[in-house]
Amino acid sequence: MDPWMIGGGSVVAAAAVLWAVSRRRPLGPEISVGSLLQKLDGQYTVLSGALIQGKQGMIRLDYAVVSPYGVFIIKECREAGRVEVRLNQEEWPVSGLGGGKKMYNPVWEVRKVIQKLERLAGEYPFIPLVVFTRARLTGDRDGAILKAGKLIGHIQSFKELRLTGEQKKKFLGILS
Repeated sequence: MDPWMIGGGSVVAAAAVLWAVSRRRPLGPEISVGSLLQKLDGQYTVLSGALIQGKQGMIRLDYAVVSPYGVFIIKECREAGRVEVRLNQEEWPVSGLGGGKKMYNPVWEVRKVIQKLERLAGEYPFIPLVVFTRARLTGDRDGAILKAGKLIGHIQSFKELRLTGEQKKKFLGILS
């Protein structure tokens, strides 16, 4: 047999093994959104676990970051495995650890929270964010869906002043 064929076959086999191993690599340690948000400076006020009273009951905010650049409403998703993002569908498939399952569309959850906040507080420059702490993301993407490592940079990328000090104080009073 030709030595070049043996060498070429070996390279193809090694590439196939590396690809298969990379698809099954263990997930890294979970990154907490709360610990990331502590890195923001004093112009950002971080609220965690605030409860909002609505007409149909209470709703809980994972995180809100109030800044001169807007009010970031953050949903923390701790799903492990591969999440197939389907922006316009109610459920997203999650595969990996523990087999396949589905999760409710977290972008819709954040939008519901913002709608309740608008009814309660009025018009504010709300910025919805969905942050995944462990998942590998596939499928549709938009700027509202982030991996945890991109969160701080994304928040700090907003530079246009959109909220006065008085508006910030008023909004924080509503959530306190």
